[in-house]
Amino acid sequence: MKTLAVIVNQEKSGTREILPKLISKANSLGLELLFEADDASWLPNQTCLDCDDLFSRADAVLTLGGDGTLLSAVRRMGHCPLPLLGINFGKLGFLTSVTQDQVDQALEALANGTCITSRRPLLACSFRNPGEEAQTVRVLNDVVMSWGKSSHIATLEVTVNGGELTTYTCDGLIVSTPTGSTGHSLSAGGPILSPETEDLVLSPICPHSMTVRPVVLSSRSTLGIQLAPHSKSLVLACDGQPVLEMVPGAKLDIQFCHLGIELLQLPDYNYWEVLRNKLHWRGSSVE
Repeated sequence: MKTLAVIVNQEKSGTREILPKLISKANSLGLELLFEADDASWLPNQTCLDCDDLFSRADAVLTLGGDGTLLSAVRRMGHCPLPLLGINFGKLGFLTSVTQDQVDQALEALANGTCITSRRPLLACSFRNPGEEAQTVRVLNDVVMSWGKSSHIATLEVTVNGGELTTYTCDGLIVSTPTGSTGHSLSAGGPILSPETEDLVLSPICPHSMTVRPVVLSSRSTLGIQLAPHSKSLVLACDGQPVLEMVPGAKLDIQFCHLGIELLQLPDYNYWEVLRNKLHWRGSSVE
């Protein structure tokens, strides 16, 4: 991997300051760095390209920011996603597990081809309001239907492979991939899935029934969701980005698609160790 597309989230503290070190190290390793056209004004001596050229010329993508920065890169790459390695300038950073003081190690691993590769499945989420054409987006983390303009409850009719599952009366609903199971779904009481699995997690937000619990569905499942005629409207967000105000009658179809992405990690990366540290799992305090 000799050519890297570098995505810089300038809103994250420290991303600009680390670039001289990053550029110097890349040059010493014979790596070519490509930046976005919007960065040209403050990186006058670097190659800055429009989005299509940026990704078409690169072998891999290096993101400087938080998990949201990496998710944004996945969306923008389109039908031919490249391997991604994220350097964390955010908070938890489950996707961007490389720390700022590991920049040299990360570039060396990219140059030497020693990164660990973790393939992650993507969802295809097709959605439409009544009378509108359907749109489809690919999702790495989660599909979230929540809140909207009213504090009233929502009613969501859910099917699996065409058969009725249930009707949720709730504040919203989260459909998560294994990658996204440590995000919004976890906060709503959903389980953590091993990233090697290809299951779906269905987690209702504040359901109005004590018997309702998260549901895990197999990778072969097609999930259908419809906003009931008497329900309030909801906001649909895919990987954290609002894409639609769902009105009563709105429909979603969600399933795994044929595309996946490759997340790159340092050679000594261990998912469970990262999880234990990020979530502060310390075990028993009894000596």
